[in-house]
Amino acid sequence: MTRRTELFITVLGDVLVLSSVYFISWKASVINSSVTSWHSLLGNFIILVFWLFLFKSFDLYESRPRIQLMNELFKLFKAMCLGLIIIIGFAYIAYIDFFKARGFIPSYLVMIPSVLVWRFFWRGLVGEYIKPQREKVLIFQNGDAIDNYDKFNVVEKIKLDKLNFDDSKDILNNQKIDGIIIESNGNRNTDILNIISRFADTEYEIYVSPKLYPMVYQYFLVQKVPDSPFLKVVFHPLSNWDRFLKRVMDIVLAVFSLCILSPILMIISLFIKVDTPGPVLYKQKRLGFRGKEFLLYKFRSMISDAEKHTGPVWALKNDKRITRIGGILRPFRLDEIPQLFNVLKGDMSFVGPRPERPAFVAQLRKKIPLYTLRLNAHPGITGLAQVKHAYDRSVEDVKKKLEYDLEYINNMTLRLDLKIFLKTILTVLKKEGAH
Repeated sequence: MTRRTELFITVLGDVLVLSSVYFISWKASVINSSVTSWHSLLGNFIILVFWLFLFKSFDLYESRPRIQLMNELFKLFKAMCLGLIIIIGFAYIAYIDFFKARGFIPSYLVMIPSVLVWRFFWRGLVGEYIKPQREKVLIFQNGDAIDNYDKFNVVEKIKLDKLNFDDSKDILNNQKIDGIIIESNGNRNTDILNIISRFADTEYEIYVSPKLYPMVYQYFLVQKVPDSPFLKVVFHPLSNWDRFLKRVMDIVLAVFSLCILSPILMIISLFIKVDTPGPVLYKQKRLGFRGKEFLLYKFRSMISDAEKHTGPVWALKNDKRITRIGGILRPFRLDEIPQLFNVLKGDMSFVGPRPERPAFVAQLRKKIPLYTLRLNAHPGITGLAQVKHAYDRSVEDVKKKLEYDLEYINNMTLRLDLKIFLKTILTVLKKEGAH
């Protein structure tokens, strides 16, 4: 059975169980209720979509790697308890009569064990009697091989010394590969890290042999693969639920900040227009999550067409291209305020590695191994590197900031985001790390 088929049956079963419970609830509540049948059915449909979204947020539709049955049931129970609290709270705040019906609470008390029983039966059946389709993998290796690929369907093996990235990517695309296994005797570590870096911004799963653990864990999170000697490289430590919460917090903070700062935005715009000729906003191409290009917005703090004769160059301390207003904006990071619109668009987050220009990324990835790993998180208005290190002035500065960026990505939590956000406020007030 393919993962897609397994996922389809799982979602279908959830829908049928939830729909059955809601039908019973609707039949019990529609009698002696002022709510019309159509309104009730529409409400049930909306809540059904809410449940499926909540289950997805709790990683309950994650099949790779397969999570333990009891762990899944416990996560399911927590998700349903949270969902029930949210629905009841919203219903009473909004004075929705349907939710106050006599059959509502009992039906939900039936729904929770019903979904748990369904999941217990289905996952148990899949685990015991239905053999899942093995992942199709491409193997890069040198030295001794493990030769334990029971969980995988090996499409091709390629020696590291004969590796051609373009050819291997063609194989990945043509064969519809699910993942990559990297086996090594511990030599050629730089090559191994480069391979992982090159494929980090793709959807492919990356597995490494145990001998590579001492080297890989310095840069990445790794997980043990059940019933397999290989380790899985993890590029995104946040769960779906935490990513959802991070996105919600970004939107709320961006909207709130724009409302509060709107008078300042208008004043800055006026001063920029009066100070020097040119547009108020400066738009520049940057690389975002997984290398996706987007237009970054900033208040213009330099003369118009500042790079017309030089091409892309780093800003310098006491840069003569900086305008009078720019000299005031940059120390307090006020030129970054328009990036709140990038946050609303989903190009950026409040906290993350700073987005870099494509031209600089092309240069730096040749000089600094693993530089593109920064692209494994949404870029941020601020980040750990910004509060820990001064403005970039050299490649050595970039290397140091990369260490902080990878530290953030591998330890990403909402709590860490909050700490960085508060630290940023102190950094801005002290006028540190900007020029």
